[in-house]
Amino acid sequence: MEITQESISMLEPYCSEFLIHAADVEGLQQGIDEELVSKLAQWCSIPVTYAGGARNLQDLEKVYVSSGGKVDLTIGSALDIFGGSGVTFDECVEWNKNH
Repeated sequence: MEITQESISMLEPYCSEFLIHAADVEGLQQGIDEELVSKLAQWCSIPVTYAGGARNLQDLEKVYVSSGGKVDLTIGSALDIFGGSGVTFDECVEWNKNH
């Protein structure tokens, strides 16, 4: 499904939260889709988590800034507990404590 303002508006009344998988970048560890993150912050009035492309703590910061703190980020294959080397679980916990 293409993520647009119209598709968000159509689905939002039936959801309590969105988990948006950016399939084009997911699992590649090549960076997040900042434009999509920014649009999600504008379009969504319910909690939203973005997944796809995250590499490191800088990507957590980019999502935070791009969304004005409205969008959360899930880190998958880059995370040490999943075999990645881009960021550790402990670093993510510490970042979240400070934000």
